[in-house]
Amino acid sequence: MTKLTSKPILKKASGILAQEFAIPKDIAWAWVTLLLSQEEQKRDSEEKRYARIAEFEAWITELNLPTDPKIPASTAVSPESVKNSARNVFEWPHEYIFEEPAAVKHPASKVTYSDTITKPILDAIKDAGGSDDRPQLIAILEGYAKEGKEPFANVTVEGIEWKGSNWSEGDKLNLLTIKTLNNRLANLKKKGLI
Repeated sequence: MTKLTSKPILKKASGILAQEFAIPKDIAWAWVTLLLSQEEQKRDSEEKRYARIAEFEAWITELNLPTDPKIPASTAVSPESVKNSARNVFEWPHEYIFEEPAAVKHPASKVTYSDTITKPILDAIKDAGGSDDRPQLIAILEGYAKEGKEPFANVTVEGIEWKGSNWSEGDKLNLLTIKTLNNRLANLKKKGLI
């Protein structure tokens, strides 16, 4: 079986989550695939993986989200609406996962990241003296948000809201919580950025 970190599989999974409508089973497959790609390379058994997909599929179905009005017979729902429901319940896999960080060509060259939140997290780690203590980092990032630094929008009881790279007025904001920060730090470690 292809490794879960293979680019075509991750691109396919991201593609499903970026569609306007998709069936719950596909959304669940994409979700689990992207989440597993962020975890350490200890492979879950196929059985465990399918159980997780079934669990997410059942959860999505129970949300009773509106289906695609163009194809009323289909069970397809909007991955975006699933994402919004998931914000407070489950971790939602981010599309940036399969993008490689830009290779640093020269110490003076500007590094670009595939999403807007990576640099502030790296800055917060620097401000924390290299520590990756989650509550301390969240406090520093909340400070950035209160100062009005990009890409932050505001601090809510749920977490820190921030704008994705293609964000425009009226779009949904992303949410940074201790849990999502945890995943991002694991990802940055894996990519050798921290």
